[in-house]
Amino acid sequence: MGDPAEQGGAAYGQLIEEARGFLNALAAARPEEADILELTASIAAWREKLEAAAVPESEQLFARRIDLPGRGQVMAPVFHQTERTDTSFTGTVRFGRYFLGSNGAAHGGAISLVFDELLGRFSSNVEGALARTAYLHVNYRSVTPIDTDLQLRARLVKHEGRKFFITGEITNGDVVCADAECLFVQLRPGQP
Repeated sequence: MGDPAEQGGAAYGQLIEEARGFLNALAAARPEEADILELTASIAAWREKLEAAAVPESEQLFARRIDLPGRGQVMAPVFHQTERTDTSFTGTVRFGRYFLGSNGAAHGGAISLVFDELLGRFSSNVEGALARTAYLHVNYRSVTPIDTDLQLRARLVKHEGRKFFITGEITNGDVVCADAECLFVQLRPGQP
């Protein structure tokens, strides 16, 4: 079947972007009951079609398209790289309405997801091998607003064998919204 990163073409990237937009619109909407029923029927019909097209994890496209923002999945907010070295990363992230906790603030779980995704990908890129989260400690310093371009930073603090100690930070201008420290452990060959 080939490498999932080469499957689906540009159309899959467009689908994922529409899915992100749909989730943000759904979170912000207060639809009428007739629209709710129509949408539910459409989603149910597509769910059945997609279930019929299910493949083993090793062949799925979702979260395996490393060429797409967010690896082609909609679970975590997309972040964009602005600069990267072997020991640091800077970029931006924007939490859409789908990730709202309340009162204009991003949900804390979404913030943790961004850190896990960012710091995990950063650790895997250091030596080109996959790594898994051993621990992730997040400090919530101030409100993390939705619908605002925020700055991301990551830094490799220490690398010991298969262990990568990394820190990260999300800021809104000069205000630190959240910071994190983590340990990622590089997988051995053949390890899931």
